[in-house]
Amino acid sequence: MTEHPAHVLFLHGYTTPVEPTRETLTRALRSVDLAAELHTPLAPDGDVRRDPFNPAGDSSWFRYATDRSDCVPQGIDYANLADVHEVMYSSWESHGLVHRSLWDQLSVIADEGAKNVALIGESQGGVMAALLGIEWNRQNPHNQIGWIGLVRTAPDPHTWQPRAANESGTFIFHEPWNVLPPRYETRFCVVLGADDTTYRTYTSIGALGPLLINNQISNQGIGIHHAPDGNVDLHILPGVTHDSHEDAVFATVAASLARG
Repeated sequence: MTEHPAHVLFLHGYTTPVEPTRETLTRALRSVDLAAELHTPLAPDGDVRRDPFNPAGDSSWFRYATDRSDCVPQGIDYANLADVHEVMYSSWESHGLVHRSLWDQLSVIADEGAKNVALIGESQGGVMAALLGIEWNRQNPHNQIGWIGLVRTAPDPHTWQPRAANESGTFIFHEPWNVLPPRYETRFCVVLGADDTTYRTYTSIGALGPLLINNQISNQGIGIHHAPDGNVDLHILPGVTHDSHEDAVFATVAASLARG
């Protein structure tokens, strides 16, 4: 794997297409002398994204039908997989602009090798980044993504589930399943907020469970078993909520990328 990413593809959160700003992301990358090209697509908006929690149809990568964030214990709201498939493989319109599919965007910047690419997502964008990144690795086992960054988020369980080819234009899953995700060449950067109530730390770590069986945590000091040769860099930042300390959160992400 290359020492540093040449491209960073960032997927924003649910209905927050300009948070963080490109300036914030650029400042974080420059703080650790990363000169990667930054790509910040906007998720679809309008009628195709209206749901009970987004009546205005603001930008989102997929729709929801439930809200389990206030449940005890907190539950995960699954992604609408038809929306996921569409944005992954089809073009869409957002804020009057037409965007190529995420797959096409990733393919272009991975032209010289996906190992040069960091795919990062925050909140709902992190859910989408996990689904996209692991699907890419699944279909390109010899050209895996260099880094996947998951920021204040919890991957959808379907991320890790074995699936058949998308012959009918939809995701086809096998249930029940007991096949563990493999050890990836990808390095994972996970940054969580200790005081985040939208994605509580136990929710996020639980959602990462299948990944962590064969892809182990590398860093010490977080009270979770780690392995020196692990490829998961996990940070739980004290005092950080779902929408606070933006500079500190993305400085942590950038520092993780800079470590290679």
